[in-house]
Amino acid sequence: MLISAAAVARQFREGSLTPNELTEELLERIARENPRLNAYYEVLDAEARRAAAMATRELREGRDRGPLHGIPVAVKDLFDVAGSVTTAGAHAGFHPPPAAADAEVIARLRAAGAVLLGKAALHEWAFGLSTNNEHFGPTRNPYDLERIPGGSSGGCAAALAAGLAALALGSDTGGSIRTPAALCGVVGIKPTYGLVSLRGMTPLSRSLDHAGPMATTVEDAFLTLEAISGFRRHPAPRPSVLMGNGYFTGDVEPEIVELVRAAARSLGAAQEVDLGDVQAVRQANTAILFSDAAALHEERLKTHPEWFGASVRERLTLGFQYRGIDYARARDTQREWTAQLVRLLGDHAVLAVPTTPTPATIIGDREGAVLGREMSRLTAPFNLAGVPVLALPVGLVRGLPVGMQLVAAPGRESLLWEVAKEYDAWAAVGGGVDGSTARTQAGKEVSR
Repeated sequence: MLISAAAVARQFREGSLTPNELTEELLERIARENPRLNAYYEVLDAEARRAAAMATRELREGRDRGPLHGIPVAVKDLFDVAGSVTTAGAHAGFHPPPAAADAEVIARLRAAGAVLLGKAALHEWAFGLSTNNEHFGPTRNPYDLERIPGGSSGGCAAALAAGLAALALGSDTGGSIRTPAALCGVVGIKPTYGLVSLRGMTPLSRSLDHAGPMATTVEDAFLTLEAISGFRRHPAPRPSVLMGNGYFTGDVEPEIVELVRAAARSLGAAQEVDLGDVQAVRQANTAILFSDAAALHEERLKTHPEWFGASVRERLTLGFQYRGIDYARARDTQREWTAQLVRLLGDHAVLAVPTTPTPATIIGDREGAVLGREMSRLTAPFNLAGVPVLALPVGLVRGLPVGMQLVAAPGRESLLWEVAKEYDAWAAVGGGVDGSTARTQAGKEVSR
């Protein structure tokens, strides 16, 4: 069962459901299903029940905090929640004391009346695309329990796809919101760089990190983005939709290409545009990401290298091989690539491209740097530019979800909203992923 926050909010206000009832139902489901899925590292049972009781009481008394009031949310275990340990998916030796204060986005969620269900699973230090965590065990895809959910926000996506949360808060440095959204058939937003505060979030690359919402519907994702940032949707002229040449060729599976093209054309896309040498952009993103990550973890690697998982330790060590001149040139590429996208998209265009080149892989297959390069090669270039990207499910390939990215110029999230409204209408009449079929399949896998 996928849960729509907007639909649940209507039920709250109609009186047919209360936050108490929904939270209890989800906590029961988590207790039953999480041992197999491993979507949560910590379930905040007592806190969730207190928040749900307060939300139920406030709504009954006519005190309405807005569309997230009483809505249960999963939080990637990278964000500080007061009184809880932020594990960052790392070895227990690296765990800090319980957080003294909430991260800013958590404080915003609380102010909006959201109910925090628990800390969701992630790849170690958020540095990987599988959420096959060597310290906490693998997180499993609800569509096929032998496959990855994507990463590093894999727990968030798995929880949403399995009906263990209504909303989720993730982070994205090279595709960590969008990849799991695609592989689990949910929605994610990587906002414009800096739009959502990272205060109180464990970093991976301060140059490329983004925080953003994950949800089961476009409407829910944008409602959450508004709650955790200063963004507000505003009417915008209907943008033109372009398809990025180069993103539909190479190693992208033909079935994914066909689904994304069909979705893009349903939105009016007829023109392909040349994005140039995207490989150089990917290399620049890697140079910055690996250098930043190595700098953040240098002392830990010196004192306790054995506390890192083998694949993460290997990639962090690669970061020390980049020279200052490599970093400087990567920054030059970043400026050029960002300027190119701004010129191409401007105030009136959105780019449609696939999210991943393949559906979810088997857990343990192509782990580490190889899987990271494969799964992030279509997403990472947009972290480098800091542009907003909306990730949408577009269908099933061999019974597994795949997705599409819609990309706009910096600060143009409202253009993504305008296009996404049309996409929702197209998908509702059978154009995109068949929601009922997908939900049934995911539910059967989790419950078997």
